[in-house]
This record gives sequence, C-alpha cells and structure tokens, in this order.
Amino acid sequence: MSSPVPKRGPDDLAIVLTGGGARAAYQVGFLRWIARAFPEIHFPIVTGVSAGAINAACLAASRGTHAETIAGLHERWRRLTVDEVFRTDRGSLAGHVARWAGRLLGGGARFSRPVHGLLDASPLRGTLDGLLELEPDGTIGGLRENIADGRLWALALITSHYGSGQSVIWTQGRDLPEWRRPERRSRNTRLNVEHVLASAALPFFFPAIRLDDGWHGDGGIRLTDPFSPALRFGANRILAISTRFTGSSPSEETPDGSPYPPPLQIGGQLMNAIFLDDLDRDARELQRVNRLLRELPPEKRRGLREVDLLVVRPSADVGRLSAKFEPVLPKAFRYLLRGLGSREVRSPDLLSLLAFHPEYLEQLLDLGERDAAAHAGELRALLGAGAGAPAPADAICATTA
Repeated sequence: MSSPVPKRGPDDLAIVLTGGGARAAYQVGFLRWIARAFPEIHFPIVTGVSAGAINAACLAASRGTHAETIAGLHERWRRLTVDEVFRTDRGSLAGHVARWAGRLLGGGARFSRPVHGLLDASPLRGTLDGLLELEPDGTIGGLRENIADGRLWALALITSHYGSGQSVIWTQGRDLPEWRRPERRSRNTRLNVEHVLASAALPFFFPAIRLDDGWHGDGGIRLTDPFSPALRFGANRILAISTRFTGSSPSEETPDGSPYPPPLQIGGQLMNAIFLDDLDRDARELQRVNRLLRELPPEKRRGLREVDLLVVRPSADVGRLSAKFEPVLPKAFRYLLRGLGSREVRSPDLLSLLAFHPEYLEQLLDLGERDAAAHAGELRALLGAGAGAPAPADAICATTA
C-alpha cells in the first residue's frame, strides 16, 4: 500500500484499464455507454497496462469532450483489422517461425539470428501514429495541454523491464513524486508512442521495445498491484474495467480420458494468470483492507482514506466468442493458430487476445455497452453522486492509499 495522500476534492476520479489484446475493445464499448449517460464526465487520473495503455493514452490526450473521444475511439476499434496490428502474410509468419526454430535447433550458436517475437508488430506503430496526435519530437500531443488546463492530473503507462524484472510506471502529470519499491518503480517523463508500444508488447508474440533504460515488454507481467498508481496519485474513486470473464464454463472441464491440452489452451491459461488475475487479487486485498479500515475509529487511521472501487468485467465468455471468428482470420495466421490447437479448444483465451477482426471487435464493443447498462446503478453511485456515495457492497469497496 502507498503512503497516505490527502484528498484534493470530489474530482479525484481514476480509471484503470487492464490488458487483454483485442479484448480491450470491450473497454471502449463500456466507456461509450458512460459517455452517453454522463456526458460531462472526465477522468483526471488514467492508468493503462498492455492493450489498455492504448485506450488510456487516447483518453488522457484527447482535447475533445469525453463523448467525442470515445466516439472516435469506438469507430477506430470497430474498423480495426489484424493487418493493422501485426503482419499476417505468409512470408513474414514463416520467417519468424523459422528464426525461432533456428534459435532452438542451433543451441544458441553465434550464427543463430536473434528472435524478436513470433509476430511482426510493426503495423501497430503506424496505427498508433494515426490514432494519437504526436508532437514533432514523438511525444503524445494533448497531454501537456490537458495537464496545464487541469483536465488531467496524471497518466500512467506500465511496462515490464526485462532486465530487472520490475514493473515500471511511466508517468506524466502535475507535480508527481517518483517512488521505488523492490518490485516496481515510477519514472516521470514525457510519454511517447514507444511507451504505449512497450506496454502492449505481448511476450513471445510481440517484440520488446527499447526505452531509455533497457528492453521493456507487456506491463502486466509483474504488476501485482494494479491499483497502486491510481492510489498514489490520490484517487478517491476508481473505476476498473477488466477484460476477463470469470463465469463458469462447465463444458470446458476436462474429465479423465480427455485429450492432452494443446499449446493454445495452456498459453491462454498462462496469459490469464499473468495478465488478468492480478486485478482480481488486488481487488480482494482492497476489500480486506477496507473491512479492517472501517473497524478503526477515524483518529486511529493515521491519515488513511477510504476509496470507492468499482470493478467491472465481461458478462460473457470472450474466449468462446473469439472461436467463432477463427475461420475468417487471414489464412496464414489461421494456419499458425491451428498448429497451436485453435480447433481443439472451445474457449481459446489466447485467440481472444489476437483476433483483431472487425466482426469480433464489434461484438466486444456491443458487449461492453450492454454490460455498462446492466451496471447503471453502480455507475451512478460512483460517477454521478461523487465520492462517498452509497452503493451496493459487492460492487464498491473502500481502501487505503
């Protein structure tokens, strides 16, 4: 937990956007409903990790209204294709697979070519260049203006440093102190597209990005406290949009005698454990601290404050949803996925991270919007009435800074 931070007022609202590759479209659908229901809403504190860093950067840098920002982001996600994220032509995929094979078979020999990811993610850079307004020096435009105007207090994009194993919280905001812990540290800087690319660099699939202190990859790898940056920035209310479905899938249970799980299934479970489970663990910890805090009289809280937290997630199995669109993905990429076992798994979580297909993304956008409507009461309690408003106990919890 961070040290106590005094309240700055009723505007200390934070949004936490987690990872999930293509699943991040769900977040935009959810935010679209919020923009329509709360047209004056804005988020002074924004944190993003993995694909959530893309949405976070767009949200924090936009000079338009929240509704205008989300409308543009929604339209861009709705039209996004696989080829705008990574190359899917046969030559590129075959070349990358061959380099991986050569590296393994060569036993690390000097003649082995270095491998920088299973996929060539260079198209994503061009996509982000068109999505974000960049300054001549490559930094993200709009951030300095929004900070100066008071619309934005802080933006944090989170990466994993492959050298030290630490989570690095790259921050840009107003008078933000840096901090350091054994497993994570913050760095104040002028954020650029490289920070976004590094945070979204899915390990093994996307290449790491070299920043000024070494090689960085997906920020979800070692991030054990997803709410820590928002709390350190002084958030009193936090909306966290997860992309992980936590409902039961009885048909996915594997009885005795079932086939050995294919790599795609094992990889999906690994990605869930690394990138998506920490949000749930941190939320449970905040709830535990909340219960302890409420048992203390105010004079014994040592300046610790209560923070309202609402965590939302998909109401449908997005892995199972993505399986419907495997047959329409580019042929060479589909061939690679089938080699990993995409047709042997009913709910391929790993596929759901990589299926950047307009029809799949549109269904995620729609799902996010429907789920937001279903959470209307909790959202009104969190967003409409300000910090400290009453809300269902299972939706909002309080915690310390």
